[in-house]
Amino acid sequence: MNALRYTPPGELEMTWLIGRRAAVEALQDRLSLLMGGSFAVVLPIVLVVVVIRQAGSSADAVGDLLAFYLLIVGLVPTISAVGIAAGQFAGEKERGILTPLLASPASNMAIFGGKVLGAIMPPLLYAVVGECVYLACLALVLGPAELQLLPVWLSLTMVGLVPAVACFAASVASLVSSRVRTFTAAQQIAGLVLMPLWGVVVALAAKLPEWGPLGMMAALGALVLLDVAVTTVAATTWRREEVLAQR
Repeated sequence: MNALRYTPPGELEMTWLIGRRAAVEALQDRLSLLMGGSFAVVLPIVLVVVVIRQAGSSADAVGDLLAFYLLIVGLVPTISAVGIAAGQFAGEKERGILTPLLASPASNMAIFGGKVLGAIMPPLLYAVVGECVYLACLALVLGPAELQLLPVWLSLTMVGLVPAVACFAASVASLVSSRVRTFTAAQQIAGLVLMPLWGVVVALAAKLPEWGPLGMMAALGALVLLDVAVTTVAATTWRREEVLAQR
């Protein structure tokens, strides 16, 4: 009888396994769960109240505002991806649970990509809840007909920016975390580095209505390519030996 042979997971499967484990651990943190849930429920309701006050404005202005709030509602919960990503390397090293993963046959790309994936999945879950609450509140308070004021292309671009920005923030935070000694240092440095990002995103979102559908898709595509580039460069320049040698 032929002996059973072990087939190691492929690159994508290993990335998914690492990401799923990181996401489950993040969802088990009660403080993060409470904050993420609060942002996903309370913020959309507050923004709908603001929209009601703007109801006297022109239809185009209200439509653009409704679409802009789609970005805000989705983006605020994803800020927690920075904290989750900051703990993926430095935090796990402090707790002594990173070494077994580094000793596994998983490639640097699978490990790094999995850590980034695990950092963005919980915040994106909160973002989806927030978007649903926001749209439901609009339909309930303003009426379903008011949802027709949402510009289609602008709304799709705003929603698409949420995971793209979250991935970029998580990639940068993971890059920082993989090169410092402590979780606190990783969180502080990543926060300072990414602080200008939020201002750039808001400024970009304010200009998008002037760019038309092609310009919106081009901006979103450029950000996705930037995400891929940052994650790839971070993974290929990261050395496991450096992480293990840190004291």
